Amino acid sequence: MGFFKKEEIQEKEVQVIKENKPETKEVERNIFRKKNLSLFDVETIQYVIDNFPSMSTEIQSGLNNLAEILESTIDHIEDKSSEIIKKNRDFKLSKAHRDTSIAIYDVVQNIDEYVKWMQEEYENNLKKEEVKPDTSNENLEENFEKTNVEVETQAINNEIMGEELEIHKDFSIKEPKAFKLDDTVVMVEDWDDLLVKTAEILTKKYRKNKYSNKTVSEIKPIEKKSTQNSFRDTVIEMLIEYKISLNDFKIIIK
Repeated sequence: MGFFKKEEIQEKEVQVIKENKPETKEVERNIFRKKNLSLFDVETIQYVIDNFPSMSTEIQSGLNNLAEILESTIDHIEDKSSEIIKKNRDFKLSKAHRDTSIAIYDVVQNIDEYVKWMQEEYENNLKKEEVKPDTSNENLEENFEKTNVEVETQAINNEIMGEELEIHKDFSIKEPKAFKLDDTVVMVEDWDDLLVKTAEILTKKYRKNKYSNKTVSEIKPIEKKSTQNSFRDTVIEMLIEYKISLNDFKIIIK
């Protein structure tokens, strides 16, 4: 049996290592991923704006927050760049910092333009909805109003009798019989039914409030722990979301 020379053994070991380099493939994969990353494809976001307008406003808000963070990042980098010049006279590193700031600022400008485009598309859709004589949402509103004609008639004729309390009051040990919002009165069986019917009337009759610039005065509800007040607080959250004054929502007690 012969023996390998030391140089031959080393050469074979090196060859084995060269044949298996998973880290090289991982690096190549990461480079490929970076080149193919794309955020917020226009057609995708257009679909969201057209079909899920409420979420498009959330995206706009998130992008504005991101732009603010990037602006703060630019300020931070610029401070560090100036500090490097003053302390170390490292003009090369300072330039690298400033180049990065410029690149980030380009991103901020792109975000601003993107948000501006989203807002314009969103507003255009709202205008189109206002012009349409018969939209599905309007039909839903009409159907909802028709199904509640009797209830509203009862309200007009004062046939529903009972104590009325604004939603921000204390409802401990109280059960609802109906709720009143503007000129509409809706009968309910219990607190669960009140939540469901409140959500229904808000989404069908007050949906435009949610995306308007309307402001309402803040009213702090009475703080007292109870099961009934937990339901009340949920209703208050919905009313705030749809920018409805808490004084305008009253519950008729059994």
